[in-house]
Amino acid sequence: MRSRRGDDDEHENLDRWLISYADFITLMFTFFAALYALSSVDKAKMEQYSASLNQTFKIIDKPIAVMDSAKSTLMQDIRKVTGNIAGVSVKNDPRGVVITFSDAVLFGSGSADVKPEIHGMLDNISKLLMTAQGKVSIEGHTDNVPISSAKYASNWELSTARAASMLHYFIEKGLDPGKFAIAGYAEFRPLESNATEEGRQKNRRVEIVIGQ
Repeated sequence: MRSRRGDDDEHENLDRWLISYADFITLMFTFFAALYALSSVDKAKMEQYSASLNQTFKIIDKPIAVMDSAKSTLMQDIRKVTGNIAGVSVKNDPRGVVITFSDAVLFGSGSADVKPEIHGMLDNISKLLMTAQGKVSIEGHTDNVPISSAKYASNWELSTARAASMLHYFIEKGLDPGKFAIAGYAEFRPLESNATEEGRQKNRRVEIVIGQ
């Protein structure tokens, strides 16, 4: 009898994992059901919910970026304008709609003068910015290689001058100066490691951030 009771106990222990598994499946279903339900509410509540999940479960690195219809349309229009030009990308993140330009698309090496061949695309972007809601931030970035120039004392000056050059271009097209802010971050907000040439190329950029 004792041997039979021991076998029964062992069998019961082996089956207990099903209870935990069922609880896990129920929790995951509730989680995704909540996300689906919140997808139809305003983006502020959705971002607040994702931030709460991050704080509670530590499973989301950044708040979920949610676009309203206006931002979605703006992204589509910008992508039509920029086309498939290498070195230009458009994305949505918690800051807003972000247009990223490789430095080589906009400027010559060590220069803050906008290349004439890119004027047509920038003119089309300026028309979209004219009607876009929210503030627009223009941010200049470099790699960590010290600049050797009589005009710019460091990468701080170069990154800021490039952002300012873009700002003046848009103002000359009739955009409201009060809509804009600029910043130069030098090498201190890299996208990739500066240890490789490929990484340095990605870090040398200008970003136009159209706020939420």
